Amino acid sequence: MPSLNQAAFIEAAARSVLQQDYLAVELVVADGGSTDDTHSTLQRLSREFGDRLRWHAAADSGPANAVNKALAVARGDIVGWLNADDLYTPGAVAAAVALLQADPSLLMVFGEAEHIDESDHVLDRYPTLPATTPLASFRNGCFICQPSVFLRRCVFDEIGGLDETLSTAFDFDLWLRVFLTFPGRIASLPRVQAKSRLHPACITRRMRRTIAAESVRVLARHLGDADPHWLLTYVEEQCASYPHGDSPADLRDDVDLLAAELAGCFSPDGREFLRQRLAMDARLLLALPEAFASVTADGWATRTLRIRLRQAEPVPDRRRARRFRPLVAGTSLAGTALSLLVRLRSRLRRCLLDSARSYLHLVCHHAAPLAAPLSLTVRTGQQAERRCIVVGHGRFSLFLPLSAAAGPRAEIEIIADQVFIPGLVDERSSDMRELSFRVEAMTLI
Repeated sequence: MPSLNQAAFIEAAARSVLQQDYLAVELVVADGGSTDDTHSTLQRLSREFGDRLRWHAAADSGPANAVNKALAVARGDIVGWLNADDLYTPGAVAAAVALLQADPSLLMVFGEAEHIDESDHVLDRYPTLPATTPLASFRNGCFICQPSVFLRRCVFDEIGGLDETLSTAFDFDLWLRVFLTFPGRIASLPRVQAKSRLHPACITRRMRRTIAAESVRVLARHLGDADPHWLLTYVEEQCASYPHGDSPADLRDDVDLLAAELAGCFSPDGREFLRQRLAMDARLLLALPEAFASVTADGWATRTLRIRLRQAEPVPDRRRARRFRPLVAGTSLAGTALSLLVRLRSRLRRCLLDSARSYLHLVCHHAAPLAAPLSLTVRTGQQAERRCIVVGHGRFSLFLPLSAAAGPRAEIEIIADQVFIPGLVDERSSDMRELSFRVEAMTLI
């Protein structure tokens, strides 16, 4: 068990090992130098379980190094490792041992698994596939949940330990090496063997970029190339929260840089596919370091368009904030005049009052089959809802005030009064999304 500052979970994890109904089991904890209550918890558990629990605390270079250290002193012929925030299910060890003992040719077994949250509530089932799944299927994703795995110790003697140059994908790398070296000597158990915990501080949630990059490189190393979906999945994950949380400073730059770094890991067709997909993704084209629009990949707003803002400074004078209302301007002469007036006012405020940008400017398009006019309801921070009317079809500008959108997870909502479903208005389309208007550009003014 690798461990670092997991005092909130480590006792439950350790008990899930030591209270198994298979008695010939020991737990070796390699702690990387925790500064929370981990050590006192391990000391207390050592008094309860005696030499069945052994642990040491020393600096390490990461979880792979910690697991390798623990493996070096483990006494069992069958080994597995459990993260300090995960759990074995009752009977997991006995089930794995029985399968390995029944067939001496087997070297590795794995089972089903579930994701759980901080309170042990089940979130979903891990997408496990049988051991007979073709090796190439790893290109589609990892179908083995790490804590569900048990191996004979001799596996490590033959192919070596975990790759300590990897921060996150060292288990994925091990599965590929085992499948390549020992085909037909791996089995799967049709039972839930482990519960993998997802929480904000876990590696799975905290290091998504590293996971994507390392997984792609591991696949290229063992199988020749990786599927582009690994990078596209990372884009989807970032689009779900950007620019909140631990998001990169600039989403477009981050994705472009990662694509360039990993280019050699994809086939020529894969590289071209990625280039086209990323170049056409409206979410990336619209994204700003300060704001992100939750449009579809082809630029459409659904019934509710959410604009997520990076932390904005609150406005001291609430009366001044109330005067900043959302504005809509069409392509008519009056609409063009209003757009120029808003831009001029924002520029003057920045020059004369040394204030930040005042509005988020969206260039949008309202078209058939939706009828005109289009009514939009805008919700910004604590301000009352504001209604904007797009009179006719065509391009229009929407100016959203930033003054009331303060706080670490600031957000503006734009709700359309009508939507259409492409598949219901065009018999040639199978698109069943609810769409309202297109967003073509987004800037801060």
